[in-house]
Amino acid sequence: MTAALKLVPLWVWAALGLLTSIGYLAWRLDSVKADRVAVTLERDTAQAKAASLAGTLRLQRQVTHDIDQVADDAKANADHVTAAVAVAADRADSLQQQITSLLSARKSCSAPATAGGKTRDDLAAVLADLRRSADERAGSLAEALDRSRIAGLACEAAYSAAQNR
Repeated sequence: MTAALKLVPLWVWAALGLLTSIGYLAWRLDSVKADRVAVTLERDTAQAKAASLAGTLRLQRQVTHDIDQVADDAKANADHVTAAVAVAADRADSLQQQITSLLSARKSCSAPATAGGKTRDDLAAVLADLRRSADERAGSLAEALDRSRIAGLACEAAYSAAQNR
């Protein structure tokens, strides 16, 4: 067998070795190219995820900013309602004081008492008290309604801001 191998010229052995080396290098090159394609695909996927996350964060910041703006507007409206309630309460107190002073002035009048005068005086006091109670209740209901309306509008605006993004 070794004699048969010696019959093959040296250049054939060199060519065979060269072809084997070329084949091995071609196989390694294909393997490296496949690895490079896989790494490139992973890199592209990671870049797409990063871009998507950046877009999501930007969108979240915009929605948060819009909702913060809505909350600030609602707070300003609530402050306005609080100020209006304070003004209305002052006016109601002033009116109630006027009614009280009129009732006390009426009692101090020296007009002759007619039949049923006591009942009329009691009725005036009852009506004044009824008016005061109704005024207080209407004020508290109006304040609650205004605050509820502001909260509802703020919620609606926040939802619209989130939907538009």
